[in-house]
Amino acid sequence: MSATNSTATVVAVTRGTGEERAAGGTAAADGSGAASAAAEVQPARYERWSDVPAGLVTQTRLADADPPRRPGGPVRARVRDFNWRGKLETFALYAVAESVPTAATGRQLAAAAQRRAVGRGCEGCGAVGQLPLLEHEGRRVCAACRHLARLAEKHEALRVRRAELGRWARVLLSGRLAVVWVELTEAEPTGSGRARPPLAGRVQVVDETGRVLEDVLVRLAGPRTRGAPAEAVSAGEGAVRIARALQGRRRLVWGPLTDVTARLEVLGHPAGLDLALTVPGGQGILWPDDAASRYAQWCGELDPATGKLRTPWPPGSADRLWYVLTQMAGTDRADGSDAADEAAQQGV
Repeated sequence: MSATNSTATVVAVTRGTGEERAAGGTAAADGSGAASAAAEVQPARYERWSDVPAGLVTQTRLADADPPRRPGGPVRARVRDFNWRGKLETFALYAVAESVPTAATGRQLAAAAQRRAVGRGCEGCGAVGQLPLLEHEGRRVCAACRHLARLAEKHEALRVRRAELGRWARVLLSGRLAVVWVELTEAEPTGSGRARPPLAGRVQVVDETGRVLEDVLVRLAGPRTRGAPAEAVSAGEGAVRIARALQGRRRLVWGPLTDVTARLEVLGHPAGLDLALTVPGGQGILWPDDAASRYAQWCGELDPATGKLRTPWPPGSADRLWYVLTQMAGTDRADGSDAADEAAQQGV
């Protein structure tokens, strides 16, 4: 069970007690079996604030609410992230559903509101939230408005990135290119759960025009290892065919080609690929540069709830990866639009 689900279960168990307390009920904090069981559940742990569900807040946030509240149950989770000083700190989180009102009276709250230097109205939508507003680009906004603003900022960054990737794809397709798709046939783990070397690897290669250069299933296991596909060619033949297909071409790779070549070398049949011809696939200055990440950036689809970049479904073969690359190459305008599609729509 995930940390979020376990926390939700704990809160659900104690929700009735929290609501009764919030309404001024007299339910006892101790004495019931359900309450004791809930209190024994270990707090969930989160590594960043963005992973914390909305129903879990710090004691400070509860006190800052309008009207203010205080924890009515135990610590339900902890998050370790940077504080306002920029230092890592662990924060205790409480369930909002279990919180109870503070001792402040209505008149005291009214007097405090008059002394408050700033209001609680969002400068974006006008909503009056119970929690303090958030700062974003010099404006005090609610969480929803900040989320929408951040989504818009990410969309703008991805629009610029899409144009960059269009130019990148056009350069690749203008020269000698090998578009490589790699899949492994994994071996069953050992009895203790340790991973075994792959049994075989399929390597597909097409050139810059989509023409098939190679499609080989090569055996990567030793001669005594069982389970390798019967149709797989020997490691020696596979190494020769892979090297011949990739010779003198820049390589755009999707999949574990390095695992295949490393295994071939262990078996005594190095492919001898020129590392200088590999299209960079690590972490760039701003964006990851591997083929899968570039594809996701070009698609530019954000999860509306989290704002994270969604991972597109893999193309599935070398020729389909080539097709994706040609689609990216058509996106060469500053606004990220496809010049080829527009020309087709206009009958050009």
